[in-house]
Amino acid sequence: MPAKIYSISISGLTPGVVEVEADVSRGLSSFKIVGLGDASVQESKERVRSAIKNSDLTYPIQKKIINLAPAEIKKQGTSLDFPIAVSLLIASKQIPQAQFNKSILIGELSLNGDLKPIKGILPVTAYAKKKGFKSVFLPLANKSEASLVEGIKIYPITSLKTLTDFAQGKSNINSIRGNLKKISLENEAEQETSFSSIYGLENAKRALTIAAAGNHNTLLKGPQGTGKTILARAFASLLPPLTLDEALEITEIYSVTEGLSSIHRHRPFREVHHTASKIAIIGGGQNLKPGEITMAHKGVLFLDEITEFPRNVLETLRQPLEDKKITISRAKSTHQYPCDFILLAAMNNCPCGNLQANKKCKCTHSRIKSYQSKLSGPLLDRFDIFIETPTVIIKNIFSPKTNEDKDIKKRIQKAHNIQNQRSSMSNSKLSAKQISSLTSVDKKAKEILNKAADKLNISNRGYLKIIRVAQTIADLEGSPTIKEDHVLESIQYRKKI
Repeated sequence: MPAKIYSISISGLTPGVVEVEADVSRGLSSFKIVGLGDASVQESKERVRSAIKNSDLTYPIQKKIINLAPAEIKKQGTSLDFPIAVSLLIASKQIPQAQFNKSILIGELSLNGDLKPIKGILPVTAYAKKKGFKSVFLPLANKSEASLVEGIKIYPITSLKTLTDFAQGKSNINSIRGNLKKISLENEAEQETSFSSIYGLENAKRALTIAAAGNHNTLLKGPQGTGKTILARAFASLLPPLTLDEALEITEIYSVTEGLSSIHRHRPFREVHHTASKIAIIGGGQNLKPGEITMAHKGVLFLDEITEFPRNVLETLRQPLEDKKITISRAKSTHQYPCDFILLAAMNNCPCGNLQANKKCKCTHSRIKSYQSKLSGPLLDRFDIFIETPTVIIKNIFSPKTNEDKDIKKRIQKAHNIQNQRSSMSNSKLSAKQISSLTSVDKKAKEILNKAADKLNISNRGYLKIIRVAQTIADLEGSPTIKEDHVLESIQYRKKI
């Protein structure tokens, strides 16, 4: 009777249960793996053969067939090595099946039988628990990451020999259970660049404070050398600490893509070069991997020199910025990745970068217009705040440093708390219906808002963005009502290219 072991395979960010069936029968010695496995799965035959022999076990010389079900779904990667080897040992009656009922086995085998760590252990363990499995057998190096999931027994395995001794009752493996109460996110490393290290640019700092408080997409524009890039990098230091749920979300993404061994403790800051392809930014490719917008989930995506990006690449950001998710469809599968990020971008005023600077600009009017038109109107409408960074002379570089970062972060955290109490989401995500029911705008502020909408030819999306930014300004001041000053400041940030 064929042996059956359960494992989990991940496609994109989506896990799925795989039944690993093994049959050893009479016939010419052969080893076949069926069930739509890719090249790395087919190569596991040699790793499994060597691992079994080098673990002082008997490699069956009869006809061997491994079936990976469901057969219509493509399997990839080396994580099926371990369950394939164990299923063969069960089918050849070297170890009993009972020990692995309601269990998931996963791991890559070395030629000497040791288990190597794999990527994606956190989503694998979480999915195993969701599907009702009671335990997971996995490589020792993945133990700490798997322990982030509560309510499932984890068996850290060092080698194939260790597992067979355990299954035969010759030795014991100490299992562990996840405990999220022991995890702390407070010891977050300080950012290298902070607002206190930047002199001047007070207006830009104010606008970025508002952006951090309400998760608003922001475009910095100005002559070269005015501090746009350093402001953007310092922006990451303003963001409030992760909640535990957010940290687990991010850790799942990075577990699949980079193979993290512990919880992600800080908000991502992804700085993308303008040579990046569309697939690198939004995700996809032959093996369906998440892109930079997903890697920036719950953090910041920074596009420096945004006008140097190909226009077709920038246009792909429009839908993810609205929906906070990206759906990638292929002929045989569709995958959805989260991408709830703050878009931060920087650009010069002209190709040479000297327009409005203290240097002579050599660009013609038509060239400047062509340069600035690389950003389409619909894409510009996705930005909540537009910041001008003028050329200023640093006069206070020798002044004592202040604790402005600490004070700003306290105010931002307070504003976030107000938003969570109001709607359990940041102001930048408020829908028109939520704005109507949850925000309070005084009479004078409404008059100014409506006049601005008429005179400045603001779109409906832009109108709502002014209210969202004004609400964030009110939250920073602890005001329950959006007032005249809040709307006026918010309108100031709607000045586009």
